[in-house]
Amino acid sequence: MDTLVIVLRVALSLGVVLALMWVLHRRVSKGQLGRPKARGRRAASVEVVGRTGIGGKASVVVVDVEGERLVLGVSEHGVALLTSGQAPAPEPELAIVTSADRFRAELEQQDDPATILPVGAAETAEVTASLPMRPRNRRPQRTFVPTNRQLHGSILSADTWRQAAAALRDRRAG
Repeated sequence: MDTLVIVLRVALSLGVVLALMWVLHRRVSKGQLGRPKARGRRAASVEVVGRTGIGGKASVVVVDVEGERLVLGVSEHGVALLTSGQAPAPEPELAIVTSADRFRAELEQQDDPATILPVGAAETAEVTASLPMRPRNRRPQRTFVPTNRQLHGSILSADTWRQAAAALRDRRAG
């Protein structure tokens, strides 16, 4: 009779623990526990612009949040707002020359037979005209080959390896 009561108590306790875990799992997955998930509106976009350590566990972080730039002081004790302001406008991206633009430029060059250049030569000529010419290898390549006297006693010396092999042979023979 006592064992039946103990088994029922263990089964009931296990059921209660499993039910509690199931309820907590459901709440966490729905976002009801802790911070709620964004519903109905877009979540705030946060971008870390930069971070600089100023001590052991302290740093300054620059963050952009929905068009506002925040400078935060972060330490082991918490986060403090140092200053805030309007985030700068994003810089315009560089125009990328597509292969269609190159093809069009080459077609225009082919109209005039005096200016026929190899494929891609027009871009190369423009770039090289704007860059100063410098020699590629300013220093001559120096190759250093150590002599046997300089390697004497080092692991790179052939004599060291011969001596080690001879010592091993003497130990085996003796």
